[in-house]
Amino acid sequence: MAKYYSVNGKIILAKNAKVQVTDLGLIRGYGIFDFLKIEKGVPLFIEMHLERFEQSAKEMHLDLNYSIADLKKLVLKLIAKNDLKRAGLKIILTGGYSEDGYTPSKNTNLIMSLNPFKAPSKKAYQNGVKLFPHEFFREMAMVKTTNYLTPILLLKKTKEAGAVDILYHWDGKISESSRANFFIIKKDKTIVTSTSNVLKGVTRKRILELAKKHYKVLEKDITFRDLKNASEAFLSSTTKGALPVTQVGDLKIGNGKPGKISTHLNDLLKKEATTYRKKNK
Repeated sequence: MAKYYSVNGKIILAKNAKVQVTDLGLIRGYGIFDFLKIEKGVPLFIEMHLERFEQSAKEMHLDLNYSIADLKKLVLKLIAKNDLKRAGLKIILTGGYSEDGYTPSKNTNLIMSLNPFKAPSKKAYQNGVKLFPHEFFREMAMVKTTNYLTPILLLKKTKEAGAVDILYHWDGKISESSRANFFIIKKDKTIVTSTSNVLKGVTRKRILELAKKHYKVLEKDITFRDLKNASEAFLSSTTKGALPVTQVGDLKIGNGKPGKISTHLNDLLKKEATTYRKKNK
C-alpha cells in the first residue's frame, strides 16, 4: 500500500485520508472513477484515461474543478512522493458534501490512491477463463461509475460457477463484463466487439486501433448465436490486457482453448505499452 494519497489536490498520509459522512459518494453511491497502471514510474496512457475521466464527470454533472493538465501534474507528483515504480492508480470523484443528502455539491471530492494491483496469472492466459452470464445492463453504461452493486451481490454465485467475472447480456445482446470489455473472433478471423450498453474502455480503444493493422474489425452487437459460432473470445481492460475467454456458462468457445489471435493482440498491447513507457520516462 502507498504511504501517501491525494485528497482534493493535497498529498497527505494514506492513514489520514478521509471524507466526511455527508459525502454523496458514501450516502448515495454517486461518483465516478478511473484506473490506470504505473510501470517503472510511468502512468501508462494517462492522457486517454484523464480525457475519459473528464467526460465521465460531464455526463454525471459533477464539477471536476481541475483541468486535464492539472490532474496529470497531481498524478505525477503523487507517484514521485510515493516512489513506487509499479502500482495501480485509482482516481475518484464524488458528489461532495451534500447539504440535503441528495444534491451534488459544487465542491466535489477528488481522491487519488496508489496501490499494488494483481494482474491475471500466467495460467489464466494459457488456459483461458470462464464467465458467468447474467441478464443485466449498467445504468449510464458509457460512464465509469462507482456503482458495482450487481457484480458484488453475485460474487458468491460467480465463484461457485468457477467463473472470474460476470458477462452482461440484455435482450439477446451481449455487452460487457462487470470490469472489462468483451470481444469475439469469428472463424474468418474478424474481430467483433459490442456497442450497446458498454463502456468505451481505453484498452478497448487501443485494441481496435492495433487490430485494424492486422485483421478486419467490426463494432456491432454480439448475439449468443455469434458467441456459439465464434472461434475465440477475450476480455480487455487495463489490468487484463487481452485475456482469453474459453467458456461462458456451459458454452465452450471454439475448441475450448485460447486462440492465436487473442494471444497476438495481447502481445501487441504489451509492445505498445513498452514503447509508450520509453517515450514518457
